[in-house]
Amino acid sequence: MKTLPLFEKLHVRVPLFLAPMAGVTDMPFRKLCRTFGAEVTYSEFVSSEGIIRKNKKTLRFMSYEEDEHPFGIQLFGYQPHVMAEAAKFIQETINPDLIDLNFGCPVSKVVKNGAGSVLLKDLPLLRDIATAVCSAVTIPVTAKIRAGWDETHLVIPEIAPLLEESGIQLITLHPRTASMRYKGKADWTLIRRLKENTSLPVIGNGDIRSADDALSMIEQTACDGVMVGRGALGNPWLFHTIRSALTTGKIPKNPSDYEKISLMKKHFNEVVSFYGKDHAYKLFKKHFSWYTVGLPHGAHFRQKAMMSTSTGEMENIIDSYRTFLEKHEVCQ
Repeated sequence: MKTLPLFEKLHVRVPLFLAPMAGVTDMPFRKLCRTFGAEVTYSEFVSSEGIIRKNKKTLRFMSYEEDEHPFGIQLFGYQPHVMAEAAKFIQETINPDLIDLNFGCPVSKVVKNGAGSVLLKDLPLLRDIATAVCSAVTIPVTAKIRAGWDETHLVIPEIAPLLEESGIQLITLHPRTASMRYKGKADWTLIRRLKENTSLPVIGNGDIRSADDALSMIEQTACDGVMVGRGALGNPWLFHTIRSALTTGKIPKNPSDYEKISLMKKHFNEVVSFYGKDHAYKLFKKHFSWYTVGLPHGAHFRQKAMMSTSTGEMENIIDSYRTFLEKHEVCQ
């Protein structure tokens, strides 16, 4: 894949991105994915309103460590002047490498407030938001979009010149409509159409669950990089397999079941360290479910994990499952 000026500025060698995901891409998960080869990671999406009001939870979402560069803050909102003020605060106070504008989230609590993917129905307002933010900061501003609100409101490829004129420096496309949510199949042909109608770097996102998927997307769309979202849930080593495929042409084996749970234990320890013992076990239940899908006796241990009432109990369940899998693999 060719090196682009923006990638050089961000020191991106292999354009492999971790998608911003609410309730998922906190610091522990981002750092884990980075160890496996994700080169650019983002915060969970943050509210422009929450930022200007100095909401503590919102500010915590934006915390990161120095070894996480390049790191981006994903911002959502619906008022150009508020988005600009929030972006300026982000640059001056948080100092990330870039700001990403959320024009793709289909979640009802976001769109009912006029933000996220509903802006795809009002391109003049979307343009005004992008222009206001790009004018307020000096760091790169990127945009993550969907194909449109629904099949009757597709915005590819006409959104491309609008974003270019606004000052956006990179576009990530998830080629589903907002009304599809996460159902159906992502239409990768729309990524190619977008790429053919813009001089900006285009990152492809959607239905990347293996290294072969990533290679196929690049071949079919000529996109400049790949963003992995739900495919990394319980599967952060996916970045290693994709990175190896892109750089060497070889796809390494996935870790054994025992190694997967050992990795889950490492992730759990990071969550405990970041959030504290009072909250870690609650927050980790969804990760336990993702890691154990398809594993031997996974349903049995998932049930125990979902019923756990303390961090110590969750740790014991993880350890007992790891011991079980170690014995299971020895006997195979």
